[in-house]
Amino acid sequence: MNLVVTIGLFFSLLVNSGVAFIKPIEGLFVVGAKENNKIPFVMQPYSTQPTPKANYKKFNTSAPAGIIYDTGSGTNLLEKDISTPRPIASLAKLMTALVIMESHKPNEVVTVGKLPALGAEDQKLGLVEGEEITVGELLKAILIYSANDAANALAIYDSGSIEDFSKKMNDKAKLWGMTNSNFGEPSGLSSENTSTPKDLIKLASVLSTNQTFKEITSKVNLKIYNQDGKAYTLTTTNKILGNGGVVGMKTGYTLDAGQCLITAVERNGRRLITVVLNSPDRFQESKNMIEWAFNNHIWQ
Repeated sequence: MNLVVTIGLFFSLLVNSGVAFIKPIEGLFVVGAKENNKIPFVMQPYSTQPTPKANYKKFNTSAPAGIIYDTGSGTNLLEKDISTPRPIASLAKLMTALVIMESHKPNEVVTVGKLPALGAEDQKLGLVEGEEITVGELLKAILIYSANDAANALAIYDSGSIEDFSKKMNDKAKLWGMTNSNFGEPSGLSSENTSTPKDLIKLASVLSTNQTFKEITSKVNLKIYNQDGKAYTLTTTNKILGNGGVVGMKTGYTLDAGQCLITAVERNGRRLITVVLNSPDRFQESKNMIEWAFNNHIWQ
């Protein structure tokens, strides 16, 4: 049975972790939000549990750290070093998105300030100081295209500085029981951004209660526009999005963090979230994990 409640009221989201329940969140960002900026969400708890099949085969991910989480039952189907903090690269942008979504509406206009310099190889839109663009368009840029300048622009718009915004990120991590996570800046380029598969499942689960987030992260290609009508074409960094039931989430890569990926996958009414950190091949490994989970478990 579907349980529909209003964000702002108490809700409990079971996570198979050291913290049994996720705390409530108020005022999540949604396109077309009403004045009070509070939206309903839908939880679909299963009456069934994932059980190993008779021909169950063990699986060991090639990534140093990873997890497969069944959202309906709150069960981890696979765990590997899920509590050791590691650099997470652009997966940190998920926390950036959460902080922004709680505090701002999508039609707010951001006047881009002076942004930190980025390297030639760093992913970016090419925003310039004084450019005007909405919060909603910048959010799409960080979640689909992983634009680092967009993340920095949102942080400075929200808090006035990168440093003050990172404090908000860490406060939010504490609120949601992410006890082994640290956020040093909004883009994920710094190795100060560290987390664990266990903590990242909490973050991904919180964001997954928001329909707008799910819609944005499901897009393979999208055009966004600044206030002058300049178009930016966004192409997802998630190469397996749309394949095998993968419906969204986020990539990350730096030399220190290696290949990182969170995927959300839906099949036959079941929803799984996978995490790999420092994987030798994040896309293939995530596909392997997904196939193993569905091929070796039955929900009953």
